[in-house]
Amino acid sequence: MDELIKYNQERWQALVDAGVEYTRPYADYDPQKAIDYVNRWADIKRHNLTDWTGKDVLCLASGGGQQSVCFSLTGGNVSVIDLTPGQLKQDREMAEKYGYSLRVEQGDMRDLSRFEDESFDLVYQAYSINFIPDPWTVFAEVKRVLKPNGLYYLQFGNPLWNMEETDWTEKGYPIRQPYVQGQPSNPDELPWDVEQPDGTYIKVEGPKEFCHTFGTIFNGLGDNGMYIFAMVEVPEGDASAKPGTWEHLKSYLPVWPAVWAKKIS
Repeated sequence: MDELIKYNQERWQALVDAGVEYTRPYADYDPQKAIDYVNRWADIKRHNLTDWTGKDVLCLASGGGQQSVCFSLTGGNVSVIDLTPGQLKQDREMAEKYGYSLRVEQGDMRDLSRFEDESFDLVYQAYSINFIPDPWTVFAEVKRVLKPNGLYYLQFGNPLWNMEETDWTEKGYPIRQPYVQGQPSNPDELPWDVEQPDGTYIKVEGPKEFCHTFGTIFNGLGDNGMYIFAMVEVPEGDASAKPGTWEHLKSYLPVWPAVWAKKIS
């Protein structure tokens, strides 16, 4: 385990302990809720991406008892790999709660050697690719473990997203950094604000994140034999919210766009 991975593992465990929303398991789901979740991140006008009955699904760097719940409740044979013990604990607890089988593995998203070639119909990667400086190794591994015509869902950080709520001017939010592949996306290491059950917030030092340009994402997938067939930009934020707030800021750019790709070679 290199120093970056060790650091990010520690930071994610701290976020789990603080109860950040991305680590809270889906403990009140049913099959319809699970389908609704997948629909939200699918181009459902052109593709049926909600029936995973009997399909082999890998939730890549997507621990936390969220995505594994959705694909298991919609009939998938699900494996999950994640770096952080606390995240995987949530997946195990949800599998026990709902009564489905689940393969749980702890590991680095860049090393999927424990999985055989052409093992999965779908690799689903919620926001996590930006926690490593170069996504190429991940793309190559995803290609290897996907079956022919298998699908890859990849959510990533908008590379233009280098803004803060406190930067509001009467004309908008200035972009803080140049558009450069691999640069730290939070160079000032600003802490995360984590909401608590009583409505207060605590500050927690977050993991290291890196910018991945659109060219890096799109060309990296294409170079690894994948055809991008859908781009997803789920509306976020509220343009009518008070300027200088998180909800208002999110209305200016899609924070976490995603792509659906198919392995074609």
